[in-house]
Amino acid sequence: MRILSIDSSLGTELLVCDVSFDDGRAALTVLAHPSQPDSRRHAESLGPMLASALEDPKVVAHRLDAVVAATGPAPFTGLRAGLVSARTVARVRDVPVHGVPSLDAVARAALDELGEGSTVRVLTDARRQEVYTALYRAQGPDDVERLSDIEVRSPADLPTTDADAVAGSGARLYPAVVADRPVLVPSSGDATAQVRVALARLAAGQGPLDTEPLYLRHADAQVPVARKRAR
Repeated sequence: MRILSIDSSLGTELLVCDVSFDDGRAALTVLAHPSQPDSRRHAESLGPMLASALEDPKVVAHRLDAVVAATGPAPFTGLRAGLVSARTVARVRDVPVHGVPSLDAVARAALDELGEGSTVRVLTDARRQEVYTALYRAQGPDDVERLSDIEVRSPADLPTTDADAVAGSGARLYPAVVADRPVLVPSSGDATAQVRVALARLAAGQGPLDTEPLYLRHADAQVPVARKRAR
C-alpha cells in the first residue's frame, strides 16, 4: 500500500511511504519526505513539494492507494492549503483521503518515547499567546486515546502536573507549562505518525476518517460585513 501524507499544521511536511503489515502492525518504508519550516509559505511551497515527491523515481512507478491529511487544529491558511491539496490529489488519483487531527499525530510520536501507561499533554502554537491542547495516552502501538477535548487555551490556565511529559511546538514557547516534565516532539504535526494513526483507526473499523478542518476559532483575517462610512 502506498500512501501520501500531508501535514501543514505549522510548516509544510509531505511523506510518501509504502506500508507493509507484520502481525497486524504497519511498517512504513519512506520513499520521499520533503519539508519546509516556514509557517507562511504553504501556498507557494505545496505545489512544488508535491510535484517533487510524486515524481520521485522511487514513487512514480506505482500508483497511490490513499492520502492522509492533518485536520488541525492549526492556523487557518496553512491548514486549508494542506487539506485542499490532499483532497485534490485524492480526486485526481481516484483514491480515498483520510483525516487525522494534528495533535493526535504529535501525541503518537511522543508516546513512542514513553513507557506503557504514560500520558502526554500536547501543546501546539495557536498564536495570540494561546495554545491548542489535549491530554493523551497510548491506545495500542499505533493509535492514541484522547483523555480530554482538544481546546484552545491560555498557557497560564493549564495544569503542570497532569501528564508525564509534554509535546508540541507550544511546549517550547511557554516553558512555564512544562515545569519539570520532559519535552518531546516539539512540532505541531507529524506526517509519519498520522499515517500510523489513520491505518490503526481504519483497521479498527472507524472509517471513513473525517477531513473537516478543526479550526476551533475564526480566522485572524475577516472580511468586513459592510463598508464603514465616514461622518
